[in-house]
Amino acid sequence: MKLPGGREFRMGEALERRFVTPGYLKLLGVPLLRGRDLSDDDRADTQPVIVVNEAAARKYWPDQDAVGQRCTVGGKERVVVGIVGDTRSFGPEASVRQEGYLPLAQGRVLGATLFVRTAGDPLKVLPAVKAAIWSVNKDQRMSGTVSTLEGFMRRLIAQRRFTMTLFALFGVLGLVISAVGVYGVMAYLVEQRTSEIGVRMALGATPGSVVTMVLRRAGLLIGVGLAMGTGVAWYAGRLAKSFLFELEPTDPRVFAVALTVIALAGLAASMVPARRAASVDPIVALRQD
Repeated sequence: MKLPGGREFRMGEALERRFVTPGYLKLLGVPLLRGRDLSDDDRADTQPVIVVNEAAARKYWPDQDAVGQRCTVGGKERVVVGIVGDTRSFGPEASVRQEGYLPLAQGRVLGATLFVRTAGDPLKVLPAVKAAIWSVNKDQRMSGTVSTLEGFMRRLIAQRRFTMTLFALFGVLGLVISAVGVYGVMAYLVEQRTSEIGVRMALGATPGSVVTMVLRRAGLLIGVGLAMGTGVAWYAGRLAKSFLFELEPTDPRVFAVALTVIALAGLAASMVPARRAASVDPIVALRQD
């Protein structure tokens, strides 16, 4: 690609080129931001054109509108006729690249990939698609794999999905361990305060008030632990940034959900000792004392 000012880039180094037919961008749902899309009027005998994505427009024409600008791509001077949104063709975690879409009629390609949008099962229309191609060119060879876009994306993120599944399992395990720890602490405290609870109940305390007392104590301990853990997680969150996509490690919504789940798990674990404390027989408790 040759930009105004004489700078020249090797193929693939500055602009990732894609020769496409009209309707390709609309088919994949790539939004048109400014200008126009490629059309059937962009033929080999007309003005060579190109549609660039927003990343390319920002990089090569940062202080002006890219629509109407000229650049040399593939040995031809082309006019930028439109700007489309950025895509992540190599997976949702891949960085956005500078891309240019050129009319297939204005270039030469040795092979192409056919994209088809269907209303039902995509694989069921495959025979009809092949028949339509062979009705135009019976010698046309079709090689390569046939895949849905969903299947293609699943393969791209398979490794990361496996990694995230492991992290999720570790998170669930950590939550279970935390709940068991809260249960153990509260069970120990209830055991130590059995006599006190017996006295309270002998003086008229209801089982509900005893449960509230135990849960209030548990809530205080859980609150202190969450406060300390939140501070550590907030500063250590930057270490997890590389594992996240379209999400900041210090997103308040994530912290709110995590704190809520942990707090509920801790209170649920405290319910067993609390109910046990409410069932204490005052006479037995006082006799033990």
